[in-house]
Amino acid sequence: MGVPLAMLWMLTLGAACSNGIQMAPTTTTQVTTSPAESSEAVTASTYASSLEETPDVDEVGGGRLLSLSYGDDLLQVGDLRVPPGGGPYPVVVLIHGGFWRSGFDKSLMALLAEDATVRGAATWNVEYRSVGDLGGGYPGTLLDIARAIDHLAQIDESLDLDDVTVIGHSAGGHLALWAGSRGLLAPDDPGAGPVVEPHTVVAQAAVVDLYKAAEMNLGFSAVEALLGGEPDEVPEHYRVAQPVLDAQRVVAVHGRNDQVVPISQSGLLPEAVGVFSDTGTHFDVLDPRHDLWLRTMAELGLEASSQR
Repeated sequence: MGVPLAMLWMLTLGAACSNGIQMAPTTTTQVTTSPAESSEAVTASTYASSLEETPDVDEVGGGRLLSLSYGDDLLQVGDLRVPPGGGPYPVVVLIHGGFWRSGFDKSLMALLAEDATVRGAATWNVEYRSVGDLGGGYPGTLLDIARAIDHLAQIDESLDLDDVTVIGHSAGGHLALWAGSRGLLAPDDPGAGPVVEPHTVVAQAAVVDLYKAAEMNLGFSAVEALLGGEPDEVPEHYRVAQPVLDAQRVVAVHGRNDQVVPISQSGLLPEAVGVFSDTGTHFDVLDPRHDLWLRTMAELGLEASSQR
């Protein structure tokens, strides 16, 4: 399983960049970590080990797990988990992070998808082309997210497309916020004209403002790599990719001990419902047993499995 190395790479890169260390991704293992970074790494390792111990939702809750394609590329796929019983089911779309870079995948969100499915929601855990993948970056990454969500309308399952929530972590949080604002795009913009529109966006430790993230050099120029340059070089790319929320409900989830994406990014969502933790880290939001996730589920009205 490639998840532990991917998570530790993301952790080390983010922490290094926040400390002003200039380094390429291939050299992250050579960075000397501080006690805080070491603690974060232990948390990531603990979370990753729990991935190996948790069976698929079809073994746990009696539902079905379907691997579906929403495009021709091998990365244009997603895992649809359908709970047992009759629909129509509310839908939760999950979008993983990784600073929009290749090397991370939907397995990062698998535990959350399993838990939300046991709670009665159909979950759509999507993969997409990232920077470093053929066709990834701007606009391919955005188009994949748009296509993946709109593909729900083509799936022959009992899904309630009037009850769709999108949950994204880190850079996936940005993509979730962007997905929620597609209806405000100009007609010719990439991703405009959504078929399926979420009523709620959950931004987990999200990169909220691309302009500020580029200024802060979050993820070692990750924003510039996604969009193809600085804001003054590709202003239209930034305009299209920057989320502008209007009617959608937003839930901002963040831990104050996040060493990868500072909680100040969530502070840029003043109208959002806040689910915060004084001790939470960047990866705690991916743990379905953590208070941050439990409070998020309560906010979404998804009751505990023991109550079903």
